[in-house]
Amino acid sequence: MHYWERPGAEVQDFQQDSQGCVTEAKVARLNIEPEQIYRACMRARGWERAKPGVPERNQFRGPEDVADFDNPPSPTTGHGSAHSDATTDIACRQPSASRPPGVVCRSR
Repeated sequence: MHYWERPGAEVQDFQQDSQGCVTEAKVARLNIEPEQIYRACMRARGWERAKPGVPERNQFRGPEDVADFDNPPSPTTGHGSAHSDATTDIACRQPSASRPPGVVCRSR
């Protein structure tokens, strides 16, 4: 999963910027997909896309495909112990060189 991050940003900052970019992305443009518009808009507002193994507190989910623009995911999808534990467990099944940054595996 991809997340958006910006140093010092809180979920409220993300929600405000993301909603503005979703609105902008919904305006039809010839030969430009909504995802491209959304990503360019978010980058223009200082956000960077990241693909962490387990999201950090300042990383938030935004729409990734056309269907998400009508019903965007919760910005904090992936935060919390239940999802993080499952994500970590899956990542820990991979060779250590293939694990995403930040994943810490418990010895069994």
